[in-house]
This record gives sequence, C-alpha cells and structure tokens, in this order.
Amino acid sequence: MSYKILYITLRRLIGERDVSALRSQLLQHGPVMFARSLSLGSPRVVADALSLLPISERINVLRHLPYPLRDAMKPLCIGGSQRLHMQPWSPAVLAMRHA
Repeated sequence: MSYKILYITLRRLIGERDVSALRSQLLQHGPVMFARSLSLGSPRVVADALSLLPISERINVLRHLPYPLRDAMKPLCIGGSQRLHMQPWSPAVLAMRHA
C-alpha cells in the first residue's frame, strides 16, 4: 500500500474517531509506514491521530516522524500535561540523556 493511500485511509478513520481501526492500521503496517503516511498531513492532523492512540503506541509512532514535523507539533502541546513534555522523544529528555 502506498503512503498516500494509507494517509487517505487514516484521515477517514481520524475523522470517524475509529480508534480500533486506527490501531489496526498501525499494527498491520507498522509504525514506520504509519508515521510516514501520517507525515503527509498537517501537524494538527498528526496530533489528532496520535491523541487517539494509547501512550505506548503514540511514542512508537512519534519516534518515526520527521523531526521538523515533531517540532511543528510543539505549539499544539503548550499548556498540556507535564507528562507529555517528559516523553522519551522530547528535547528535554534527549538533552538529559546526552548530558
């Protein structure tokens, strides 16, 4: 399946808020293809999709998103949970690891 076709499918599932089908697509295609397909969308679409996933799956997908997209998503997280800022992919945690 191409990234574009998967992205169209994911957009439909996000719009329908169909968590089980979204998770099924992640399991079927893996986090790399899922992330690459999601990256065709805007940061808001990506954030919406990730918000539907359990935290462990969310982190797994985030690891495979391009850095510029993850960086563009930061304003969407401002004022959010402090727990979100301390995820393994966050710049704060990465800085602590390399210190």
